[in-house]
Amino acid sequence: MVAFYSFMSQMGMAAQAIDIVYQLNASEDSDPSIYQHGASPLESLSFGADGKADIILKNLSETDHLMAFRYHDLILLKNYSNQNIAVRGRPLVRGGFCRIYPGQRILVGDQVLTYQELAQYFNAKKNVSLPQIFIRVNKDSDEVQLERSRTRESALRVTFGLNVRVKALRDVNAELKGIKLNAGTQVDATLEDRIVFHNDSELDLNDLRRRARALGGRFQLKASKSEYLVSNDPSRLQADDILLSPGTSGDVVLKIFCDYDQRVGVLEVIEADRPIMVGDEPVRTTAQLKDGDTIRIDVGQILRCNFSERIIEEERNIIRSLELNEVTHRFSKGEIGLEGISFSVMRGELVCVMGASGCGKSTLMRVLAGQLQPSSGDVFLNGQSVYQNLDALKQYISYMPQQDAFDEHLTIGENLLFAAAIRAPHLSRRDRNRRLDAKLVELGLGERRDAVVGSPESKALSGGERKRLNIGLDMIGMSDVYLFDEPTSGLSSKDSEHVMEIIRSMAHNKIVIVTIHQPSSKIFQMFHKAILLDKGGRLVFFGTPSDMLRYFAEAEHQHQFGAELGACPSCGTTRPEFIFDVLETPLRDLSGDIIYEENSRGQLVAARRYSPEFWRDKYEAFRLIQDVKQVSLLQEPVAPLPAAPIERKRLPLRWHDEWTQFRTLLRRSFLSKLRNRANMVITIGVSPVLALLIATILRYSENGTYDFASAYHIPTFLFLGLIVAMFLGLTNSADDIIRDRPVLQRERNIKVRLSYYVVSKTLTLGVFAFIQCVLFVLIGNSLLQIRGMFWLDLGIMFMTAMSGVALGLLISSLVADPKTAANIVPLVLIPQIIMGGALIKYEDMNRNLALLYSLSHWFSEHPSTDKTVKTESKLQVPFICQFIAMRWSYEEMIVAQAKLNPLTRRQDRANEEIQKLAPKASTPGLRSRLNDLKDVLALLSGLEGRSTQDVDRYVKLVDPVLAGKQKFDASLFKDPKGPVTAEQIYVNQKVSDLISKAEMEQNDYRRGKKPNVFFGLKKRYFGTQFGVFTFNTIVLIASTLGLLVLLHWILRKQLEVRRS
Repeated sequence: MVAFYSFMSQMGMAAQAIDIVYQLNASEDSDPSIYQHGASPLESLSFGADGKADIILKNLSETDHLMAFRYHDLILLKNYSNQNIAVRGRPLVRGGFCRIYPGQRILVGDQVLTYQELAQYFNAKKNVSLPQIFIRVNKDSDEVQLERSRTRESALRVTFGLNVRVKALRDVNAELKGIKLNAGTQVDATLEDRIVFHNDSELDLNDLRRRARALGGRFQLKASKSEYLVSNDPSRLQADDILLSPGTSGDVVLKIFCDYDQRVGVLEVIEADRPIMVGDEPVRTTAQLKDGDTIRIDVGQILRCNFSERIIEEERNIIRSLELNEVTHRFSKGEIGLEGISFSVMRGELVCVMGASGCGKSTLMRVLAGQLQPSSGDVFLNGQSVYQNLDALKQYISYMPQQDAFDEHLTIGENLLFAAAIRAPHLSRRDRNRRLDAKLVELGLGERRDAVVGSPESKALSGGERKRLNIGLDMIGMSDVYLFDEPTSGLSSKDSEHVMEIIRSMAHNKIVIVTIHQPSSKIFQMFHKAILLDKGGRLVFFGTPSDMLRYFAEAEHQHQFGAELGACPSCGTTRPEFIFDVLETPLRDLSGDIIYEENSRGQLVAARRYSPEFWRDKYEAFRLIQDVKQVSLLQEPVAPLPAAPIERKRLPLRWHDEWTQFRTLLRRSFLSKLRNRANMVITIGVSPVLALLIATILRYSENGTYDFASAYHIPTFLFLGLIVAMFLGLTNSADDIIRDRPVLQRERNIKVRLSYYVVSKTLTLGVFAFIQCVLFVLIGNSLLQIRGMFWLDLGIMFMTAMSGVALGLLISSLVADPKTAANIVPLVLIPQIIMGGALIKYEDMNRNLALLYSLSHWFSEHPSTDKTVKTESKLQVPFICQFIAMRWSYEEMIVAQAKLNPLTRRQDRANEEIQKLAPKASTPGLRSRLNDLKDVLALLSGLEGRSTQDVDRYVKLVDPVLAGKQKFDASLFKDPKGPVTAEQIYVNQKVSDLISKAEMEQNDYRRGKKPNVFFGLKKRYFGTQFGVFTFNTIVLIASTLGLLVLLHWILRKQLEVRRS
C-alpha cells in the first residue's frame, strides 16, 4: 500500500490514493474531508451472484463477490471470492487487487469480463450513455426490425445498463427467462439470456447490445435540466449528461445550453483537439444552435439537436456491416481462388477464417481489404460497394499481412509512434503519446519500448513480441474493419493466446477477421463466428464455433466417419482439428490403405472421401434450414459513409495533417538509415578509403616531382570521383524500397501520399550522399593539391550522386529482393563508365550505328549544304551517350576545373570587363578603371610567390579591384615573385589540353556553324545557345527529377487494386 500511495502521489493523485487504499482495505470508509466538495470521485462496482450486487455473475457463490474501482482511466479490481480469478494470465488470489488496462480480460470461471465492459458498467451506474433499442415484430413474417426511437409498431424496449431490462410495449408471442412477454411485462435479464419466439427462433441479447451501440446514442433531455455536458471522458460527466460513443479520439468536452421554449440553444467548446463544426462553420468558443442543427464532432460522428422534442441524437456514420455477395475470383492462369463466397459480419464480431493451406484464406483477405478485385460478386460496407467506392471506403479498412511490416532499425516505441502520426495526423503530440503509452501496455511491450526491433535472425525480439508489434501498428489507428492474416503463425501456444487476446479486445467496437490455420481449443472459443474454406476457395461453413463443432460431429455420425466426437464431455474442451479430420477424411481401399492421387502440381496426395463440392452443397442445404429457424433481423437504413472533407474551411487542418504526415515519413526514413550500421560504415568509411586509394595511385607527374600543373591523371581522378559518387548513390538506395514494400502495402489504405514518401526517401539518401561527397572531395582534392575547387567539385559530384540515388530507387521498385538489385547495379554502372567520355574517347568510339548516328543530328547543328564544309566533328557526343548522366557531369567537371579555378576565373572576369570598357572608356574615371583591370590581368598572368599560401593571398587581393570596390594598389604586391607560380598550383595542363582541343574543334571556320562538341563551352539546342554549366546542370537535375516522377508512377501502379 505504501508503494501504491507513492506511485499515485507522483501522478498528482495523493488524495485519491488515500480513498482507494481505504476501499481496498475493505474495513474502512473513505474520509470525505480530503475533498473540497465532500464527495469521493472514486467510483465503485460490485459483482456477485445475488440481487444485492450491481452486476450478477452466475459463477460466483452467494458469499463471494468482486469489487471494481475507477478514477478517470484507472480501473482497479479486488477479489473477495474463493473463485479462480485470472487477470493478465495470472491468478488473482482472495484479498488481492490489480490494475486493469485497456484491452485486458478478467476470467471468472468460464465467464469473461473485459476492460471495455467494466467501463460501460461504470457509465451505466453513473446513468450516462445507457444504450437503448426498440424492436418491431412482424407477426405475419416473424421479421424483427431494430429502431432507435419508439414508433407505433414498437413491440419491445430493451435497455442495457448494469443489467438488461426488457419491457413489452405490446403482446409478443415470445418468452424471456421463461416469462411470457405480454404488454406491460418487464424482465431483468443478463447478456447471456435470449428472447425465444413461438417458432423456437431466438434473439441474442448480447448481439442486440452490439447493434444498439452501432446505431449511436439517443439522449432524452429533461425539462428540469437546461445545461448538458458532452464528452468522451465519463469522469467529466454527471448523471444524465451525454457520453459520446466509443471511437472518439483525443479529449472532447462541450456544453450545450437548451432553451426549450424558444427551441434554440448555445454550444460552448470547453476542450477539443479538433475543429468542432456547427453546420459548415467551425466553432472556437461558442455558437448559436437552432432546432435541427448538427454538431460535427469528428469525421462520421455528429450530434443532431432536436429541441422541440427535447432529444439529442448521436449519429455515427461508421462501418456496421461487412458483406460478401457471391464473390468468385479466378487468377490469370484460370485457377479458382474463391468460388461463390457469401457471408456477412456485424460490428462487434470477431471472426476467424480457417482452412488448409492453399484454400484461399489470404486471397479472401486481400479481396476484403480492397487490394484484389474479384472476378464476380462484390464486397459491401454498410451496403456500399467497396470496389465502386474504393477511394472513399479503403480508409476504413486495415489489413495486416502475415509478414512483418515494420522498420527493423527503429525501436518498438518509434514504430508505434510513427504509425500513430501517419494514421491519425490530426491528433496532438500529447494525444499520440498517450495513445502510444496505452497501446504499449495493452501489447505487453511497455518494458521493451526502447528496444530496437532488429531482424528475425538477430533475436532482439521474440517471435511473440514481433507479432504483437506487427498487429499493434494498425491497432493504434482508427479503422473500423481489421483484417489479420495468420497473426499466430510460428508462435508457441502461450504467445498465440496472448496475441489473440489482444486482437479480441478490439472486437467490442470493430469488425475483426482473422485467418488462422488450426487454432487451439482455447483460441477457437474466443471467436464469435468461424468461416471454414475448403480447396478451391469454397465456403463449407459459417457460424459460431460451437455450431461448427456440432455440425461436423453430426456429419461424422451421419456419414459414419467414426465414433469420436468433437467435444470432450468430461472436461468441456473442444478440438478444432477434429473438423479437419472430418473434412479431409481419406478414401481407403478394401484393405484399409489410403488411396493416393496426383494433384495439379504432380504431387501424390491422399484422395478424399468427399470432395469440396460435396461439403459446399451440404452447407448450402444446412444454411437454408437455419435461415428458416432464425429470426429475420432488420434494422434502420444505414447512414451513408462520409466522403473526405473538401471544404475550404478545413484547409488549415488539412495542411497541418499533410505536414505531420510528411515530417513523420521523413523522420522515419532518416532514423532508419541512421540506425543501419552497414549503411553508416559505407557512409563514413568507404568514401574516404576510396578517395585515399584513388588519389594515392593517381598522384603522378611526368617530371618526377609531383605538382598540380603537370599532374597526369587529374581528368581521370575527376571522372573516377563521379563514378564513386554514382556507385555510392546506387548502392545506398538499391534495396530501400524492397525493405519498405511491406510497409507501403500495409499503408496503402490510409491515404499516405506516395509523393511524400518519395521525397522523404530522396532527402534522406541525399543527406548521406552529401556527407560521402564531402569526405571524398576533402581527401582527394587535398592529396592531389586541387585548390579552390571544393564547392564546385562537391556540387557536381553531389548532383551525380543524386542521379545514382534516383536510379537506385527505381531499381529497388522494380525487383523483389536485394540480391537481384545488387546484380543490376553493375549493369547500370558499367555503361556509365564506358560511355561517360573518359575511358573511351568519343572520337574513338564506334560511330557506325546508323540509326543512332542519324538521330544525333537532333542534338547538333544541321549540316551545311555547302559541299566544301567538312562532316560532323568527331568530338560530338554519340546520340546514345546523351542518355548517360556521367557524360553530362564529367563534361561539367572538366570545364569547371579549366575555367572556374581561382586563377582562370579571375583572368576571364578581368578580360570580360576590359572588353566591355575598351570601346567606351572616354572619361577619366572609366580610363582609370580600364587601366586597373589591365594591371590586374598582367599581375595574374605572371603571378608568383614564395609559397602556395602567398599565391592564394595575392589572388584574393584582386577581388575588390575586379568588383570595382577599390583601385589597384601595386604596393599590396611588394614581392610577387618566388618559386611558386599561380598557374603551377591552379591550372592543370591535361585539363587545359582537353578544353583547348574542344575550342579548336568548335571554332573551326571550315565547319560553318559551331557544332556541339564534348567539353565545348557553349551548347546550341533548339535554336538557343546555353552555357555548358547552365545546360548540364539543368540536364542532371531534370533527369533526376524525371526518374523520381517515374518512380512515383511505378509505385502507384504497384499499389493499385489488382483487377481480375
